[in-house]
Amino acid sequence: MGHRIYVDEQLTPAEFDETVDYNILSALDRAKIESDSHCRAGFCGTCRVTLLRGQVSYPGGVPLGYVREGEILPCCCVPTSDIEIRTY
Repeated sequence: MGHRIYVDEQLTPAEFDETVDYNILSALDRAKIESDSHCRAGFCGTCRVTLLRGQVSYPGGVPLGYVREGEILPCCCVPTSDIEIRTY
């Protein structure tokens, strides 16, 4: 079973499926939820969002893009629980 990704108070969450999604950004793309991105590799920080609730991990190691406390880069992390994010 995957984890749910709640985005910007939308009623229907995206579903993270580890068999098809490489990261949170790919799950958002698959669910047709618009999110800013550029490099998709953790370098630029364009996809930065606020993690309101839940846990994530970075399977490839800590990203090079700058993130503040409470922020994540969805292009290079995966949820380890249901999460809630804010994209604005």
